[in-house]
Formats: sequence, C-alpha cells, structure tokens
Amino acid sequence: MTKQRELVASVLAQPHRHMTADEIYEEARARMPGIARATVYRNLGLMEESGEVRRIRCPGKPDRFDHLLTPHEHICCPCCGELEDVQLPDLKAYVEAALGCPVEKVCINIEALCSHCAQKRRGE
Repeated sequence: MTKQRELVASVLAQPHRHMTADEIYEEARARMPGIARATVYRNLGLMEESGEVRRIRCPGKPDRFDHLLTPHEHICCPCCGELEDVQLPDLKAYVEAALGCPVEKVCINIEALCSHCAQKRRGE
C-alpha cells in the first residue's frame, strides 16, 4: 500500500465521520502537503472498488465516504447535511422475505433530522 493510500485510510478511520472527498483531501493535505487532489480521488475510487470504504450518496449533496463496513444505514439530515449511522437489525432478511429472493446488500439513506438539529428544533 502506498503512503498516500495509507494516509487516505487513516483520515477515513476517524470514528463517526462521513467525510466528502474534498474534506478528506484537505485533511490529507494538512498531513502531507504535497499530496494531489487527484491522488486522493483516485485512491478513494480504488478503495471503494476493493471494498475498503463505502460511498454514501445523498441526493443534492456531495458523496461521502464511510470506513465502517459492518451492516448499517444512514440518516441524512436535511437541515445541516450531516450523516449519522443507524442500525436496522434484520433489514436484509426483511427485504429478502418481502421480495422472495436473495438480496446481496441493502443500502438505505433515511432523510430525517439528526439528533443535534432535532434538539435545536425542540428548543433544548
């Protein structure tokens, strides 16, 4: 693994962060000033292809990347744009039973206020 790819992986390994490619690039550049944006983007693509990271698509917002590969879904906050992980146990089995056929994987983004924006809205 190249130094650049190791760097991108370490930036992504931060807990509870779902960073955009540009955010990953900015943090990588702070650690390795000579790294090119194209290098970060290329490595993210390779890491996605090899199953090392998961690309999260939220309509109208930049794609984000997740290093956590265990089955989980995401809440996309329409207010602030942040993502939160959410566990939906047995979702794959439920979808398979509903469709009557095997399912390779389930990727669902739920649009709902994140806990922070929900607290603000309630005035807490």
